[in-house]
Amino acid sequence: MLNYDTLKDNKTAFLSVTSITVFEFQVLLMAFQEAFEETSHLTATGERRFRKKGGGQLGKLPRLEDKLLFILSYIKNYPLQTYHGWQFNLSQSKTNEQIHRLLPKLKRALEILECKPARTPDEFARRLQNQVEKSELVQDGVERNRERPKDEVEQKKYYSGKKNTYGEKSDNRRG
Repeated sequence: MLNYDTLKDNKTAFLSVTSITVFEFQVLLMAFQEAFEETSHLTATGERRFRKKGGGQLGKLPRLEDKLLFILSYIKNYPLQTYHGWQFNLSQSKTNEQIHRLLPKLKRALEILECKPARTPDEFARRLQNQVEKSELVQDGVERNRERPKDEVEQKKYYSGKKNTYGEKSDNRRG
């Protein structure tokens, strides 16, 4: 059975299963816990809880670490629910239930950490403006394909002479 304790010591496997490092997992876990506490006064169906939290049977994913590992593994690998449940010793129906229960909590945790992707152009522009104001903006320096100039002088300016996809010279290549 896959769980956090068996996976946390193997950094390569942890990264392969979740797509984040153990340190990033710990940071996300704090926000995930906060997202859980926001709704701890509600039952699974969203009604007000009358009994103390934690009553009843212990589930197959009793700890928050295992719940977060479960949903991150599902998001990254997107396996069939039967297969994913088998990895965590759950039936397909319980796997489906857990996915629908944990996905909103993960989204909320990403909101808390301000890591949720921007979905509208206005939201994206607002985030960029905030990053510029905080001096947190990072520019991606990826070489882009471009049309090859016909003029020989212009060609030499952009083309390194190597047989590769035609793009602008980067600083680390000799020209």
